[in-house]
Amino acid sequence: MTGIVVSFLLPVMNFVGLIMAIVILIKQFKHGGALQGILGIITCTFWTFIWGWIKHKSLQLTKLMVVWTVVSVVPLLLIPVMGAAMFGDILKIMGDVTGDPNLVKQYQQEATAAVKDRKAAPARRAKRTVKKAPARNNTDYTAAALALWQEGEYSNPNKAKKYWDNTIAANPQLAEAYNNRGLALYNLRQHERAIADFSMAIQIKPQYAAAYNNRGNAYYALDQYQQAEADFNQSLQLNPKYAKAHLNRGLALFQMEKITESCSDFKRACDLGDCDGLQWAMQKGMCKQ
Repeated sequence: MTGIVVSFLLPVMNFVGLIMAIVILIKQFKHGGALQGILGIITCTFWTFIWGWIKHKSLQLTKLMVVWTVVSVVPLLLIPVMGAAMFGDILKIMGDVTGDPNLVKQYQQEATAAVKDRKAAPARRAKRTVKKAPARNNTDYTAAALALWQEGEYSNPNKAKKYWDNTIAANPQLAEAYNNRGLALYNLRQHERAIADFSMAIQIKPQYAAAYNNRGNAYYALDQYQQAEADFNQSLQLNPKYAKAHLNRGLALFQMEKITESCSDFKRACDLGDCDGLQWAMQKGMCKQ
């Protein structure tokens, strides 16, 4: 919202500033002579601005000069505000690529196969996936960890990590457990450790598209955009209809200033049902429908 307001105010103030500059420049020609006016033009009205303040009392220019000063200074103050607002918009869209647990609300719900069917029967699924360990203990640990997954993040990532530690100790070849522990570490902003877990999940299960996407998110959080893009590429090779991977790759490409390719991914993600990235990019004037 802040970005929209600032985006509206900046051109309005620039237009008003231009009008003020023209008005004062005309008065400079009229009262200061051609030489003063030409000097104002050569200096892009910088000298006109100074001259206006020098003459503001004698020529009754005070109100005009105050307006010109305000519309010249305020945009300079709004630029960092707009930049911060734009960055905030990116974070809201990125969700699961920022590493901020408060923002991981929407996109990670499809990031892991071990969690996305949690509402159906987490305990039953735990019994199905944890086969090598004593059924009661591992089911308890896995179901308890899944119960902490709420709206795209762990409500208590430290506790979730401990549960997955126990599951992995009992069954070290369970790819989903490494992936889910990686998500807990990601929520804790321990991105390098999360990458190690996602990598282990991929080693055990090479066709694990969600683990590639999650590892790409962790690389993104470390500003390693090329590695992130490579993982999103692999995720999409395994699952071309993975909307979140298209969105995430679009964000990585945006950070690398590959705007055209970024827009293509945002549009593909929208075709697959996730239009947030495209809407944001269109709002910023970077992509067209």
